[in-house]
Amino acid sequence: MNRFYSLLALLTLVAVVGCSSAPETDAERQARWAAGNLNSWETEHGIGPVTEDIQLAAVDPAKAASGQDIFIKKCATCHYLDHKKTGPMLRDVTKRRSSEYVLNQILNPEQMGKLHPDGRKLVAQYAQFMTIQGITRENADDLLHFLRSEADKPALPAEQQPGFGTPPPPPTN
Repeated sequence: MNRFYSLLALLTLVAVVGCSSAPETDAERQARWAAGNLNSWETEHGIGPVTEDIQLAAVDPAKAASGQDIFIKKCATCHYLDHKKTGPMLRDVTKRRSSEYVLNQILNPEQMGKLHPDGRKLVAQYAQFMTIQGITRENADDLLHFLRSEADKPALPAEQQPGFGTPPPPPTN
């Protein structure tokens, strides 16, 4: 009978410790992602530094203008708003993806391409990973304002796209 109570106490301890509500560390999260264990929020909103819902304010024209400059300098090498380049077109990305997903893609492109199911599909479709641009969270927020400001505008001819004429990156071997 003593063994039974000892075993019961041990199982209770394991259950309590195993079900603790301690927050997941970054290392634990990285290991979980590498094992392919994304939770439902991550599946919908991506993996990276944005780990919870964000509250969107109205599009700020100044942030959108800054975001357009960043888009031309950092994104137009691979993306147009309305035409495929070496990456997908982005006019309606904020309608297809959550804002959190867009931010995680911008801020964490390598892991999104390697570990997120939708990111892996994009890598397969475009035969390349999104380039790491070293964009800050503030710059990513400005890019999001720009993309949100463009979402409902009509498509433009290629020569009127922001960043038109920016050459694509050289092929990687």
